[in-house]
Amino acid sequence: MNVENQTQIIIDENINLILNKTLFIIIICVSIPSVLINLFAIYRLHGNKKLSVFVFRCILHVSLLTTCTCIPFFLIELYFNLYFPLSLTICKLWLIIDYSSIVCLGLLVCWASIQRHILIFGPMRIKKLQSTFKFKLIPSIFALGFPLTWYSILILSCKYDKKNFLEKYECRPCVEQEKLIFLIDTLLSLLIPLLITIIVTFFLLIRIIRLRLSLFRSNSKRWRRCKRLTRQMILFSFIYLIGLLPYVLTNVNSLYIFWPSINLSWCIQIADAFTYVPCCFSSFLSIYAFPEIWKKQRKRHHHHHHRQNSLRLNRQNKHTSFTLVSTFLTTSSNEE
Repeated sequence: MNVENQTQIIIDENINLILNKTLFIIIICVSIPSVLINLFAIYRLHGNKKLSVFVFRCILHVSLLTTCTCIPFFLIELYFNLYFPLSLTICKLWLIIDYSSIVCLGLLVCWASIQRHILIFGPMRIKKLQSTFKFKLIPSIFALGFPLTWYSILILSCKYDKKNFLEKYECRPCVEQEKLIFLIDTLLSLLIPLLITIIVTFFLLIRIIRLRLSLFRSNSKRWRRCKRLTRQMILFSFIYLIGLLPYVLTNVNSLYIFWPSINLSWCIQIADAFTYVPCCFSSFLSIYAFPEIWKKQRKRHHHHHHRQNSLRLNRQNKHTSFTLVSTFLTTSSNEE
């Protein structure tokens, strides 16, 4: 019996090793182009002051921070087969930034889904109120400040599981082992924003379909704007759901075992890797969601040529006027 158990343990370790190396390669192949595209998108959208773009610019900034700071530590953990080789202080800082940024992205997507209803269907008075800097800033401060404060308190007060014989440890907070705290954390930080995003996006889709039926063959400009805003929301909500749903299911299941078939180490590891889907793929989606990323330079180039042509025409007109005046004066003097 002991031989069978040891054999099964060896098989599980080999499966985990292969899985970790595979995830390591996939994440590297995705994260490097993601950073480059994210920088490009942030640069092109930097001058866009529209309220509809502001929240997605925040999403891109948080995604860039997560990709550049958290994913390298996750890759280190995968390389060493889930053991964290760095100091405990670095582990705590990584966990605080990692958990905070993932929840921050969820809150920003949740706010963006609510904001779309206001921008498309809200009265003009609310739209003007939203355009103020203060109204933009408050949701962003809450989306960043709430998870950062919450996880700093939880993670700094945690104990960590060290392996005495090799002084190795897994960089996991003790919150995941406390049922009540973990349930409260999952409800407040993940489940409630997730449900709000799903419900609000679903109703937004219904209202947009009804609006399309009422605007059929009329007011095509308004319809194009509404379609663009809705498309942006659906795309970002979709990658948020893909990234967070597996993590929520596997972690809640690990505490309450309502679905035993997914309570395996490799399932939990894949779900942990999926939490980086929103930050890695938001940059790719931004190119499709915001076509002006590509058109901005062309437009600016067109305006530059238009301005040069205008200046050239003005100089020609001035030169023509000056020539006419000189000719007139010369003719007058000859007649005298």
